[in-house]
Amino acid sequence: MYKISEGIKQLFNRTGAKQKDVAAELGYKSPAIISNAMARENITLDVLVRICNQLNYDVVLRPNVVKPAESEIVINIPKKEGVNE
Repeated sequence: MYKISEGIKQLFNRTGAKQKDVAAELGYKSPAIISNAMARENITLDVLVRICNQLNYDVVLRPNVVKPAESEIVINIPKKEGVNE
């Protein structure tokens, strides 16, 4: 499973898209919005969905007991100890 930043990097690698181009297509003034959010592992769901949609990917929720297909990129946010769900 990938961290958010690793999953997004994998999307960019698979599609050959550049962060600056995607940022511009999404109406951001700078690609720093994407790279800064990825560096902090603090990307909002809205930004994640917009990036994925721009790269022709969907964000899909599925039970975590199902093994992902090879073509899927699963992003995992590790649970913090002592935090109740």
